[in-house]
Amino acid sequence: MISSSFRYRSVLILAAGLLLLGCDLLESEGAGQGDPTRGDTTTVASLVQERHNEQPAGTGVVVGIVDGSDQQTLARGVTRAEGDSVDTHTVFEIGSITKTFTALALADRVEQGAVRLGASVAASLPDSVDVPGRDGTSITLKQLVTHTAGMPRLPPNFGKEPEFESTDPYAAYSVPELYRGLEGTTLLHPPGTAYQYSNFGVGLLGHLLARRSDTTYRALIRNRISARLGMEDTWVELPEGPNQRLATGHRPNGSAMPHWHWRESMAGAGVLRSSARDMVTYLKAQLGQAGAPSPLRRAIERSHTTLYDREGAGPIAYGWHVREQNGHTVFWHNGETGGFKSFIGFNPKQNAGVVVLSNVAQGGSTEMGFALLDTVLTNTEEDGQG
Repeated sequence: MISSSFRYRSVLILAAGLLLLGCDLLESEGAGQGDPTRGDTTTVASLVQERHNEQPAGTGVVVGIVDGSDQQTLARGVTRAEGDSVDTHTVFEIGSITKTFTALALADRVEQGAVRLGASVAASLPDSVDVPGRDGTSITLKQLVTHTAGMPRLPPNFGKEPEFESTDPYAAYSVPELYRGLEGTTLLHPPGTAYQYSNFGVGLLGHLLARRSDTTYRALIRNRISARLGMEDTWVELPEGPNQRLATGHRPNGSAMPHWHWRESMAGAGVLRSSARDMVTYLKAQLGQAGAPSPLRRAIERSHTTLYDREGAGPIAYGWHVREQNGHTVFWHNGETGGFKSFIGFNPKQNAGVVVLSNVAQGGSTEMGFALLDTVLTNTEEDGQG
């Protein structure tokens, strides 16, 4: 007989995996600021207002749009009950969008010749760690970044730490636990043969990249990406200034949710916090607009390269999911933690993209993001900019 406490803990562990939202789930599933875009600004404002109206009181949403040389930011709501209005400087947890930073760090290391995409995972770990394989095939870095390693969504020992807390599920999972989880993993399929979204896999990738660079994940992302793009609100651990602008996260019922914390083991899967200002900068970097230094610009271009095709479900690049939307090729990712939701999507050819940040873990951000993106891309095409 299964005890009720076991069932409860199992539900909490499942929730931790699902809340750190994977892009595969969608496939089955203030006043305006800045200059107007070429898109239909009435439609854009209506979509943002509609999203905010669906949210509980005491929450907010900020949207950033890049459309050619124009950009627009719209903000609705507040950082918390009786809090300040959200704006471009408000800091949110971005959840699984962190995975695109981890993937870009890999592309940067590959571009610099520091690692090979086809290098085995075992080569970057201590000799004492046994890395699973299947049918004589070993896991590579490429398979981690494309979710094709055969690894489950979460490690088999996740949530079994004595210090585990359901409201902060990744805080107690250490690097030694990661290694034990890896050794106890049975791959779901031979590496490289199928897609299976995995927080475990990309968390491991972030750890491996930091380890190979003899640094921490925090320093890796700061030094190789965010500082080089001038992103001053994007951190693992926020300095005093951005920390004062950190919004409170909320459950769908409107109750406040504690912020999530991460150790080095799984940081690469969802640790980052950022603002709309910084995420628009990141978006512009994906479009070649942000003035990134040449090595990083080449890494960004590399990160858009298709690495795996999911047979009708769309290609996977370096962390980015790719899909055709009304004749437009869209690179995208979304994210969710216990109290936040996020979305980023863009079309490099048409030089346009969208970012959505919300401080409530409630459905709709991804759908709104695609609707906004469709509006911008359609109007860009009509204006002859595509």
